[in-house]
Amino acid sequence: MMVAVALLAMTLASAAQNNSLTIVAAGACAVIAIAGLLIFESTAHSDRIRHHETPHLLSDSYVPDPPWARRARALRRTGRRGP
Repeated sequence: MMVAVALLAMTLASAAQNNSLTIVAAGACAVIAIAGLLIFESTAHSDRIRHHETPHLLSDSYVPDPPWARRARALRRTGRRGP
């Protein structure tokens, strides 16, 4: 997406100068922006289908799972019911 933003700036600069490369730069900007959005959305869609946890990018700290949750997860993996 950063490349698309840089191309958008170049497109606007060339449009101000009535340059013939304006259409080429605008097309490249649109293609890169659409490709970036498609990649992002396909990744988010596959994460939802696989039930991955949503990333917490603004979280201040890491909070470990409580012991009972770790035991329950281990029991689910092994298939056992209890101690």
